[in-house]
Amino acid sequence: MVLSIIFMIGICAVGVLFMYKAVNGRLKSKKAKSWPTVTGRVLTSDVMEDRFRSATGKASIAYVPDVSFEYTINGTPYTSKNVIFGETTYDYLTASRICEKYAVDTTPPVYYNPERPSEAVLAPWSTEGARSFIPGIFFIVAGLLVGLFGILFPS
Repeated sequence: MVLSIIFMIGICAVGVLFMYKAVNGRLKSKKAKSWPTVTGRVLTSDVMEDRFRSATGKASIAYVPDVSFEYTINGTPYTSKNVIFGETTYDYLTASRICEKYAVDTTPPVYYNPERPSEAVLAPWSTEGARSFIPGIFFIVAGLLVGLFGILFPS
């Protein structure tokens, strides 16, 4: 029974960590919508290929818009690569559209954190790349079930 409670705590802790990451990312994105803006300038805008293997070993190719931009706050220059908060991959067409929207030498509004001006993003309203709540919920429920079975059916 003690072992099942230890497993329950461990599995639930993993779930809480996943939930924290998901909630934190969404809160950061929501908060960034109210950050002040400044006009920036896009320095680079390319579609990068991301090759990876799935859990089953299948080789896949996804595409990432690699956009860097500069902006100036109170005379201090900054650069960033955050189009959105989070990491995400796209099909080639979608990644290309993002790169077209933020083409080199365009001047998009840059949302920057007034407390940490080095933290900035171009599209804070986007929820793409935000972590899902599903893994956190899964691990919390699985941990509770492990604990429940350990209490109900001790060996």
